[in-house]
Amino acid sequence: MNSPDTHEDETSLFVVFFDDMKGSMALKESMTTTWDERAFQKLRKEHDALLTQIITRDHAGEVIKSTGDGLLAIFYKPSTAVECAIEIQEKLHSHPHLSVRIGMDMGEVRVESIGGVKRDLFGRHVDWAARAMELADGGHICVTRSVYTDAFSWITKSRIAWKEHGLYRIKPGEPALEIFEPYNANIARPMESLRAEKLPIAPGPAQPRVDQAPPAAHRLVRSWEAVARDGRDFAEKGAGMMYWFRVPLGGVSYPEGFRNFLQPALANPRISKIRFVLDSSVPIIRQIWTELVCPLVEEWARRENRDFRLEQDEGGGRYLENATPPKSFAWVFVDLSLEFTPCFKLMIADPDTDEATEPEAQIFLSTAARTARLKDGTMQTVRIPDAVLRVKSHENDSLLHALNSVANQWDSLFT
Repeated sequence: MNSPDTHEDETSLFVVFFDDMKGSMALKESMTTTWDERAFQKLRKEHDALLTQIITRDHAGEVIKSTGDGLLAIFYKPSTAVECAIEIQEKLHSHPHLSVRIGMDMGEVRVESIGGVKRDLFGRHVDWAARAMELADGGHICVTRSVYTDAFSWITKSRIAWKEHGLYRIKPGEPALEIFEPYNANIARPMESLRAEKLPIAPGPAQPRVDQAPPAAHRLVRSWEAVARDGRDFAEKGAGMMYWFRVPLGGVSYPEGFRNFLQPALANPRISKIRFVLDSSVPIIRQIWTELVCPLVEEWARRENRDFRLEQDEGGGRYLENATPPKSFAWVFVDLSLEFTPCFKLMIADPDTDEATEPEAQIFLSTAARTARLKDGTMQTVRIPDAVLRVKSHENDSLLHALNSVANQWDSLFT
């Protein structure tokens, strides 16, 4: 057992959270003049109590210390950290006196503990979280790219929107930070700009700008958020039949991924059939599909007042829409353990319609690991796409023909 005076140092990976009360010195002076200093101290205690309750609820995070007019805290998950920060700003949105600014970064930090209780944090990620906070106005949140990348992938609340502010240097000689702002689009607007030196971001090979890429027969897209945008574009502009062959289900098994990859295809009237070929040799695939993906499809259909009829058996299933023209969303479970074809999505013409379409595909090159919670409470590793090759028909007919041949191999199972 640690004695009360035992000092310990260790390093751990955390989301580092800073906040402070906007204009605290002026506010203290004003409240002291109007009432007395106790009024300001009461307001500060109200601030500390509200934030501590939200941060520590369900063991989401820990408050490390008071900074005088704010708090230093840690969170264990980026998505939870962002949701809690949004909740704090929602609670304070209409407060007559209290407005806070919040900043966050994520990385390995040195934790100083006394008697087993965390007392302070040290390291560059602590500094960067503080710098991110300095960029935020009262009522706003600034996070670095590391927080944004993971939080964006797992945020479950549709009201949370994001603004990409760009690259900023707060103090001369310090590294620049790429800043993103999460906000509740129902009650707030993001900041127009940040009060610091903004630097240009030169697109590099690791993070190409999808919206600036020149037309090409094939294009490599990397980083999850860029892949998500490309997946949405693929579904929104496509037509005909869409095949998903052994694609990583993590991309569609949680709300944010579903909204980017599958929902646009369901909503697109030019896509008549959506077909998934799923690997039955991996038992967890069936469970993820049944417990996570199908409920998202059903929730979307109810929200959009779409009338789908479910038909299923051990080999697969389908949702058939009672509409004209009809739409079908189907899946089959087959043993793909000996199949060496890459994971891909394919768009081809539907012979049952007159809709003309150019064949194209997305070939999944790599994935990143994430976790998903199933109905029984267990956490399972899922894969989300973070690099794809976008292939169009001109100059790549042979590759698209090969992918179409793979799709045709299983096509009879859908009829």
